[in-house]
Amino acid sequence: MVNNTKIRVLLGIIVFSTILWGFWYLPLIISIILVFIIPKYYEIILWGIMYDALYGIPLDMFWHIPYIFSIASILFLIASLFFRKHLIVYE
Repeated sequence: MVNNTKIRVLLGIIVFSTILWGFWYLPLIISIILVFIIPKYYEIILWGIMYDALYGIPLDMFWHIPYIFSIASILFLIASLFFRKHLIVYE
């Protein structure tokens, strides 16, 4: 498990740079992996809000909701907190 502050800051810089210069799926995949590796990875909500603030537009396929990545990041965080309680891997 990753608890070191320096590693979390480095990973935050990596995710931030993929938001700025990467495709939409890079920060999504990296954040999903990190939310299951790092305990209580609340930074994923910040990344979702930041991504929606930079690139979020209402689309027809998402019912004209411009905050898709913010909602998805909150759902991934809640799912990871739920799975951590119920999976034997995290004990």
